[in-house]
Amino acid sequence: MTPSGDRRPARVRSDALERVTDGVVAVDAGFRYTYVNSRAEEILGTNRQVLHGCKIWEAFPETTGTVAQQAITEAMATGRQTSFERYNAELEQWFDVQVYPDDSGLSIYFTDVTEQRDAARELERRNRQLTALVENTSDAIYIKDREGRYELMNEAAAALFGRDPESVVGVCDPALFDAESAAAIRGVDERIFATGETDTREAVRYIDGTRHVFDDEKHPYRDEDGRIVGVVGVSRDVTERTHRERELKRYRAFVENGSDAVTVVDADGTITYASPAIERITGRGPAEMVGTAALDHVHPDDRDRTAASLATSLVKPGATSSWEGRIRHADSSWVWAESTSVNRLDDDDVGGVIVIGRNVTSRRERERERHELAEEYEAVFENAGDAVFLVEVDSDGDGGEDAPTVEPTFRFVRLNPSQEAATGLATETVRRRTPRAVLGDELGAEVEANYRRCVEAGEPITYEEELALPGGTRTWQTRLAPVTVDGEVTRIVGIARDITRRVERERELQRKNDRLDEFASVVAHDLRNPLNVAQGRARLARIDGDAHYEPLVAALDRMETIIEDTLMLARQGDSISTTDPVAVAALVRQCWTTVETGEAALVVEDDVTVRGDRDRLRHVFENLFRNAVEHGSANGPQPADHVTVRVGRVGADGLYVEDDGPGVHPDRREWVFEPGHKSTAGGTGFGLTIVRRIAEAHDWTVVITDGSEGGARFEFGGIEFVD
Repeated sequence: MTPSGDRRPARVRSDALERVTDGVVAVDAGFRYTYVNSRAEEILGTNRQVLHGCKIWEAFPETTGTVAQQAITEAMATGRQTSFERYNAELEQWFDVQVYPDDSGLSIYFTDVTEQRDAARELERRNRQLTALVENTSDAIYIKDREGRYELMNEAAAALFGRDPESVVGVCDPALFDAESAAAIRGVDERIFATGETDTREAVRYIDGTRHVFDDEKHPYRDEDGRIVGVVGVSRDVTERTHRERELKRYRAFVENGSDAVTVVDADGTITYASPAIERITGRGPAEMVGTAALDHVHPDDRDRTAASLATSLVKPGATSSWEGRIRHADSSWVWAESTSVNRLDDDDVGGVIVIGRNVTSRRERERERHELAEEYEAVFENAGDAVFLVEVDSDGDGGEDAPTVEPTFRFVRLNPSQEAATGLATETVRRRTPRAVLGDELGAEVEANYRRCVEAGEPITYEEELALPGGTRTWQTRLAPVTVDGEVTRIVGIARDITRRVERERELQRKNDRLDEFASVVAHDLRNPLNVAQGRARLARIDGDAHYEPLVAALDRMETIIEDTLMLARQGDSISTTDPVAVAALVRQCWTTVETGEAALVVEDDVTVRGDRDRLRHVFENLFRNAVEHGSANGPQPADHVTVRVGRVGADGLYVEDDGPGVHPDRREWVFEPGHKSTAGGTGFGLTIVRRIAEAHDWTVVITDGSEGGARFEFGGIEFVD
């Protein structure tokens, strides 16, 4: 058997096997050596006579558990050819071991592959070196085929497109460059295919809309037969270099054509160069200025400061100084100039101090006017009767077209004395702080929302707001005016007027109007029915006599009840001016005696004292007791005489009143508090409305839940208990 697959009996010991350069052994099904040629004897380092009849693992125990044992055992078990590599440390050689199963066992061939492995390692080393060179150079290196598909691209090249090298394999230029650049690249490639010559040029290419300048060098890429099969390219991005060159040209144009005057003064103070813009300051051209002493053009009162500024610049190369003073104009007037000096005496191309100056006469005049205006503003700000405040608007972000929208940050800058007195805040404590930091998250968010509306509108806005501040809760009419600089709102000026009293008067008037509406509704609707009954019965009484007097009295009593409840509802205010300690147990027992409760039972669970208005609380309990008894009588599954009403404390700040009647359906629990809602045929519909209104006047809350025994449970929260 040979490595090419020509199988022969494992025990054949022909002269041919003895002459081959490969080591050949044969083993039987028990892994015992049956044949070892001379080359195998050399490779294995053991006499073949010793190996004959010996098992592989006994002769070479070090192979136990190795890849060699696994491969040989697998070949014997499966009958499939296999192979592995083995290193002979004594011979310092690598062998490719091929294992061929046959009917009698295995034939194993050892082929020396040391030279091939050394050659492969050397090739791998060279490839690593080449790869390191290609991958670590800053130049873009690539190979393309004749169709323009990239076969190879190093990291520097792929980075130009924001991609990794593997992702561009098979990609063509139109997918990487704009259409015009891709067409130009293809034209160069085709010339290389046609001429076989190298192409070198500076080329402008656009990638994702960005302009790049490259020094391109392209060579024909040939196969082993010398045919051109593609292009090898090396490109260097010189965009920065060309940018600097353009900047230099622009700088020269700026010096020659800029509005700022550029002069060069030597160490003796003589002007050696003046740009054309010098005429804007002095009224004299460059030729008139060059060769004159710089200080001769300066106002006498400013000459010492000018000389000191120049002296500062002369201290050392690169030293700078700034100066502002008056320069004599050709018309004998004096103009204000601002200048900056930098020492370039060590620069052979300059050889002096560069002075960049500009005419700032108009600016100085504007500053004087602004100063006067600022003083006037300060007087108004400090003495205004209305509250005035300043808010800084900080909008971060580069403002690019694709930049995400950034919410502005608002910070207080200053409060005038009226604002400080009205709010209890001080400029020192709020300066540079956000509304949320000063007023809390909830109120601060509301304030910031109004500031944001002003910024978005870009014009003054006016609104009313109620703020709970250290100085108390007040209602303000606020006007915000944006201060815009270069098209961006940088500050907000706020003017707020305290309209708390006016709003309270309006609210009170509205409450009175609402109650008048309620009263009118009762008069128009609820009183009409009993009035009609009373009128009809009175007419019949004239004819039929006493039989109609009882219904007449009932109708009149009904009208009286409606009038009493309506008046009570109308007279209940929305706030309590004074409160006193009220013993709940004594009050509810007194209220129980004033309501027709029949045999119904009252249970007072807790004897507590609360702070409130005793007379108004009496109406609360009387209405709840009446509601419990009448509701159980009209709708409950048991007689009203069996109703039990319980009063007690719940939680840290609550009271409850509950009964064991039929309760209130969850869908109706909010509705029953509305004016005019009747749970019984004879009710006025105002009882529970009065309960809620009195609770809210105490700043309490009231809700309806299920009672402990299935009835209705009224829970009051926010109560102040007296110990």
